[in-house]
Amino acid sequence: MSDLTCAERLVIPTFNAEFVPEEDGGPCTEPAVARLVIEHDGEKCGDGGLCLFDPEEGLELDPWRQVRLLCANHLHEHEAAVAERGELVGETLTRL
Repeated sequence: MSDLTCAERLVIPTFNAEFVPEEDGGPCTEPAVARLVIEHDGEKCGDGGLCLFDPEEGLELDPWRQVRLLCANHLHEHEAAVAERGELVGETLTRL
């Protein structure tokens, strides 16, 4: 078993979603069970080119790669999102 932990944040729903729908519960500490690699090139990732623009600097960025480690719960959330929106060409999911 590896020592890798999930890289996602915990999102906690609040009691009054009208004003604050959720709050940040900090980093997830569960063991990682999958690695998700997303190729950000403006098309494959589904961001419509927004991933190649830095709004703070106002500059265009070179294509880049994002690596996310997912625990079992966050993997389930990702799989549910993929089932709803469909798979993206630039995503590669590997189970650890």
